[in-house]
Amino acid sequence: MTLSTESTVRDARPPVVVVRVLNLIVRPLLRSPVARLIKPLALLEFDGRRSGRRRRVVVAWHLIDDVGFVITPARWRTNFVGGRPTTVHHRGRSMNLVGTLDTDPAAVAAVVNRLLGHHASARSFALHISDGHVLDADDIVAMDRALIRFEAVA
Repeated sequence: MTLSTESTVRDARPPVVVVRVLNLIVRPLLRSPVARLIKPLALLEFDGRRSGRRRRVVVAWHLIDDVGFVITPARWRTNFVGGRPTTVHHRGRSMNLVGTLDTDPAAVAAVVNRLLGHHASARSFALHISDGHVLDADDIVAMDRALIRFEAVA
Protein backbone atom coordinates (compact mmCIF):
# COMPACT_ATOMS: atom_id res chain seq x y z
CA MET A 1 0.00 0.00 0.00
CA THR A 2 1.34 3.45 -0.96
CA LEU A 3 0.32 6.55 0.93
CA SER A 4 -0.20 9.66 -1.12
CA THR A 5 1.60 12.68 0.25
CA GLU A 6 0.09 15.00 -2.33
CA SER A 7 -2.36 17.47 -0.87
CA THR A 8 -5.79 17.76 -2.46
CA VAL A 9 -5.36 21.56 -2.59
CA ARG A 10 -2.07 23.39 -3.17
CA ASP A 11 -1.08 26.99 -3.66
CA ALA A 12 -0.24 27.59 -7.33
CA ARG A 13 0.79 31.24 -7.34
CA PRO A 14 3.40 32.10 -9.96
CA PRO A 15 6.71 33.56 -8.80
CA VAL A 16 6.50 37.21 -7.69
CA VAL A 17 8.99 38.30 -10.37
CA VAL A 18 6.81 36.79 -13.10
CA VAL A 19 3.71 38.52 -11.74
CA ARG A 20 5.45 41.90 -11.59
CA VAL A 21 6.75 41.67 -15.16
CA LEU A 22 3.39 40.52 -16.54
CA ASN A 23 1.56 43.26 -14.63
CA LEU A 24 3.80 45.89 -16.24
CA ILE A 25 2.68 44.60 -19.64
CA VAL A 26 -0.98 43.81 -18.89
CA ARG A 27 -1.91 46.85 -16.76
CA PRO A 28 -1.88 49.36 -19.69
CA LEU A 29 -3.51 46.83 -22.02
CA LEU A 30 -6.52 46.47 -19.70
CA ARG A 31 -7.24 50.20 -20.10
CA SER A 32 -7.03 50.04 -23.91
CA PRO A 33 -9.33 48.71 -26.69
CA VAL A 34 -7.21 45.52 -26.69
CA ALA A 35 -8.86 44.67 -23.34
CA ARG A 36 -11.94 43.36 -25.22
CA LEU A 37 -9.82 40.31 -26.02
CA ILE A 38 -8.64 39.71 -22.44
CA LYS A 39 -11.70 38.12 -20.86
CA PRO A 40 -10.33 36.58 -17.64
CA LEU A 41 -8.50 39.65 -16.32
CA ALA A 42 -9.55 43.02 -14.94
CA LEU A 43 -7.79 46.07 -13.59
CA LEU A 44 -8.94 47.41 -10.23
CA GLU A 45 -8.28 51.08 -9.45
CA PHE A 46 -8.88 52.23 -5.89
CA ASP A 47 -7.44 54.48 -3.21
CA GLY A 48 -5.49 52.79 -0.43
CA ARG A 49 -7.35 52.64 2.85
CA ARG A 50 -4.53 54.12 4.92
CA SER A 51 -2.11 55.63 2.41
CA GLY A 52 -4.73 57.25 0.19
CA ARG A 53 -2.48 56.45 -2.79
CA ARG A 54 -4.09 55.28 -6.02
CA ARG A 55 -3.62 51.52 -6.46
CA ARG A 56 -3.89 49.65 -9.77
CA VAL A 57 -4.09 45.88 -9.41
CA VAL A 58 -4.47 43.24 -12.14
CA VAL A 59 -6.82 40.45 -11.02
CA ALA A 60 -8.61 37.35 -12.28
CA TRP A 61 -12.23 38.52 -12.71
CA HIS A 62 -15.23 36.24 -12.19
CA LEU A 63 -18.95 36.93 -12.63
CA ILE A 64 -22.02 35.32 -11.11
CA ASP A 65 -25.37 36.96 -11.91
CA ASP A 66 -23.74 40.31 -12.80
CA VAL A 67 -21.80 40.41 -9.53
CA GLY A 68 -18.02 40.50 -9.87
CA PHE A 69 -15.74 38.41 -7.68
CA VAL A 70 -12.01 38.38 -7.04
CA ILE A 71 -10.52 35.52 -5.01
CA THR A 72 -7.11 36.40 -3.64
CA PRO A 73 -4.49 35.69 -0.98
CA ALA A 74 -2.91 39.13 -1.48
CA ARG A 75 -2.55 41.56 1.42
CA TRP A 76 -4.01 44.47 -0.58
CA ARG A 77 -7.41 42.85 -0.08
CA THR A 78 -7.66 44.50 3.35
CA ASN A 79 -8.37 47.79 1.56
CA PHE A 80 -11.87 46.42 0.95
CA VAL A 81 -12.87 45.89 4.60
CA GLY A 82 -16.23 47.64 4.98
CA GLY A 83 -16.45 48.44 1.25
CA ARG A 84 -14.32 50.53 -1.10
CA PRO A 85 -15.31 52.46 -4.25
CA THR A 86 -13.42 50.97 -7.17
CA THR A 87 -13.12 51.53 -10.89
CA VAL A 88 -13.02 48.16 -12.63
CA HIS A 89 -11.68 47.97 -16.19
CA HIS A 90 -12.87 44.75 -17.82
CA ARG A 91 -13.14 43.85 -21.51
CA GLY A 92 -12.82 47.45 -22.65
CA ARG A 93 -15.41 48.85 -20.22
CA SER A 94 -14.93 50.88 -17.07
CA MET A 95 -17.39 50.41 -14.23
CA ASN A 96 -17.67 52.20 -10.90
CA LEU A 97 -18.38 49.51 -8.32
CA VAL A 98 -18.08 48.99 -4.59
CA GLY A 99 -15.83 46.13 -3.52
CA THR A 100 -16.42 44.47 -0.15
CA LEU A 101 -14.09 41.94 1.47
CA ASP A 102 -15.52 38.65 2.73
CA THR A 103 -13.13 36.50 4.75
CA ASP A 104 -15.67 33.90 5.95
CA PRO A 105 -14.07 30.61 4.82
CA ALA A 106 -17.40 28.86 4.26
CA ALA A 107 -18.69 31.74 2.10
CA VAL A 108 -15.45 31.87 0.12
CA ALA A 109 -15.52 28.09 -0.43
CA ALA A 110 -19.15 28.27 -1.61
CA VAL A 111 -18.36 30.98 -4.17
CA VAL A 112 -15.21 29.25 -5.42
CA ASN A 113 -17.04 25.93 -5.80
CA ARG A 114 -19.84 27.68 -7.67
CA LEU A 115 -17.35 29.37 -9.98
CA LEU A 116 -15.55 26.07 -10.58
CA GLY A 117 -18.94 24.60 -11.52
CA HIS A 118 -19.33 27.41 -14.06
CA HIS A 119 -16.08 26.51 -15.85
CA ALA A 120 -13.65 28.73 -13.94
CA SER A 121 -10.25 27.11 -13.60
CA ALA A 122 -8.57 26.46 -10.27
CA ARG A 123 -5.57 28.23 -11.79
CA SER A 124 -7.56 31.48 -11.87
CA PHE A 125 -7.61 31.30 -8.06
CA ALA A 126 -3.88 30.42 -7.99
CA LEU A 127 -4.77 26.96 -6.71
CA HIS A 128 -4.17 23.39 -7.75
CA ILE A 129 -7.15 21.22 -6.78
CA SER A 130 -7.12 17.45 -7.17
CA ASP A 131 -9.78 16.04 -9.50
CA GLY A 132 -13.08 15.49 -7.75
CA HIS A 133 -12.16 17.48 -4.63
CA VAL A 134 -14.76 19.96 -3.39
CA LEU A 135 -13.28 22.88 -1.47
CA ASP A 136 -14.33 23.37 2.11
CA ALA A 137 -13.68 26.05 4.75
CA ASP A 138 -10.53 24.26 5.94
CA ASP A 139 -9.05 24.42 2.42
CA ILE A 140 -9.77 28.15 2.23
CA VAL A 141 -8.11 28.78 5.60
CA ALA A 142 -5.09 26.65 4.66
CA MET A 143 -4.67 28.49 1.34
CA ASP A 144 -5.39 31.94 2.90
CA ARG A 145 -7.99 32.95 0.33
CA ALA A 146 -10.65 35.62 0.70
CA LEU A 147 -13.11 37.10 -1.75
CA ILE A 148 -13.97 40.61 -2.75
CA ARG A 149 -17.52 41.07 -4.04
CA PHE A 150 -18.05 43.94 -6.50
CA GLU A 151 -21.52 45.41 -6.91
CA ALA A 152 -22.98 48.53 -8.48
CA VAL A 153 -22.81 51.75 -6.53
CA ALA A 154 -26.17 52.32 -4.81
